[in-house]
Amino acid sequence: MPRDVPRPVIAEPDLPARPAAASERDVRTRNPVLVIRHGAFGDLLQADGALRDLREHHRDRRIVLLASSPYTRLMSRCPHVDEVIADPRAPLLQLGRNLALLRTLRERGFDRVYDLQGSDRTALYRRLMPEPSHWLRKQNPSDSGTPDRLAYAWMLAQAGIRVRHADAPDPVWMADDASGLLAAAGVPSDYIVLIPGSAARHVHKRWPGHAEFARRLTELGHAVVVVPGPDELELARSLPATVLTAPEGFLDWFALAGVLRRAAFVVGNDTGPTHLAAALGVPGLALFGSHTSVERTGIRMRAFDAMQVPDLAQLPVDVVLAEVKRRLPRR
Repeated sequence: MPRDVPRPVIAEPDLPARPAAASERDVRTRNPVLVIRHGAFGDLLQADGALRDLREHHRDRRIVLLASSPYTRLMSRCPHVDEVIADPRAPLLQLGRNLALLRTLRERGFDRVYDLQGSDRTALYRRLMPEPSHWLRKQNPSDSGTPDRLAYAWMLAQAGIRVRHADAPDPVWMADDASGLLAAAGVPSDYIVLIPGSAARHVHKRWPGHAEFARRLTELGHAVVVVPGPDELELARSLPATVLTAPEGFLDWFALAGVLRRAAFVVGNDTGPTHLAAALGVPGLALFGSHTSVERTGIRMRAFDAMQVPDLAQLPVDVVLAEVKRRLPRR
């Protein structure tokens, strides 16, 4: 998104569109629309509002999402799309796998494509697919400092689509009812969730103060909950907190969203669950080092804020605690 392009005018909100019933989805067969957004998880969250705007604009058309294979189950629940096609994102030299996907896309006859990915890979897809009537591509260089959700809003507005939700993702459809899970673990209603981990390959995103921070919160009378992913179980169990897991070892995205949605506050690293809490409208604080720009991630939404420092290892617990105390809802 060019820096000198003004922000789009966002339409005033009104009553949300009713999700389509299965019978309504079945009639959307002609002239399907393709939306491309591979992932990762935080990127799909940023696209939630844009998908909702596209659903409202194309009420009588079938919306097909092309997403990375790990996210097809997640996005199949999204009420704003009718179908999800898995893209294995095979190396470009593996011609057989890539040609099979392109054959599938060509056979569907998409006459309108919304490329929310805007990558070299999707540019190649465009060259190898029949030219649709409209192929709209996100323009937002990685050094722009502009959140993707704003770039989507601009892109849709340029296409003449009414923009109401693109700048305000709200993936409540992702949240299961977590009341039973929380009750079974003895967690009170005003708990704080800590997200101390990250993917194993992103350990530089982890603030080392979470254990001491959890201890200090507990001393102040707060119930502290940790909801680890598969790379974080050992770390989570080292904290003085209630660790919520499933029989298979960790909660899926839907149970995680349910736990986050009920939290009084969330404090986490720059990782998917923290971005999910922000998109759900939960009060919280994200902790960033110098690895990226807070503005670029778009994590500052509604009641969620972020703190960025040059070196996470040097961020004092007292500083974070003071900021959280200032922002915590009154009991």
